[in-house]
Amino acid sequence: MKRAFTLVELLVVIGILGVLMGTLIVSVAGSTESARSAKCLSNMRSLATGCYNRAMEGGHYPLAASSETLSIDAHKLRQGKASTYKQHQPGWISRTESGSRPSAYGENFEEQYYCITNGSIWKAVGENTEVYVCPSHIKAGGRRPSWSYQMNGFFGGDVNWDGKHASSKSMGNKGVRPDKRLLFAEMPFGDTNQPYDDTAIQYKDLANASASEELAFNHKSGKRACAHVVFADCHVEKLLAPRGGDGDLAEIMSWLCQGLDISFNGSDYEKLDN
Repeated sequence: MKRAFTLVELLVVIGILGVLMGTLIVSVAGSTESARSAKCLSNMRSLATGCYNRAMEGGHYPLAASSETLSIDAHKLRQGKASTYKQHQPGWISRTESGSRPSAYGENFEEQYYCITNGSIWKAVGENTEVYVCPSHIKAGGRRPSWSYQMNGFFGGDVNWDGKHASSKSMGNKGVRPDKRLLFAEMPFGDTNQPYDDTAIQYKDLANASASEELAFNHKSGKRACAHVVFADCHVEKLLAPRGGDGDLAEIMSWLCQGLDISFNGSDYEKLDN
């Protein structure tokens, strides 16, 4: 007599296959997210290393945003001619050729490419456009940004920082601790309405003033959302999202930009007394 599967046995086999397939999908999805996260951290380390190398060569970190400064032509001054002229100092990402501020989510890709390749760290990162974009920003859908990261406005340029222009500071100047000073953080997904210049983190360091930037928790660490950041000494970190929500994220960003000591108890961030 021929033996065949009973309906119950067939359903059991189908159920087992379904469980295995579900496990495989979750595993593959987790591996893909881990790969994106690792690539993002590698990008940030490359950008930071490029800035650090520039700082070691020239004594100053690159500017967080491009700046226009007035310079004096001493030769023309001696001749009694007009002696001042504007000089463009490119940030880590330059302004456009016409002098306008760039936007990562703009539609003019030629201008965006110009801004990247004429930025002050282009050669220092191996002339590689891939290090400027986090793969999670590509996966997020919508318009792909030309860069995913912002540099701490503390390092200078024409940025809206306390309503004035910050000046570029070299590592170690005025108590700057490179292991505490934020250098780069990720932009939020689809952040098309940056208030001033999306190459730089704009914040306020006044005592009770709120910052204009928030941390972007674009990744996951286990089941927790996390933000990727890199500091001026080139070490990268994953910052877990606070349990209590995002009400204090702007304040946390301000602390990081200022290079203050903060602690995390697994639920909330706190500023430590210096």
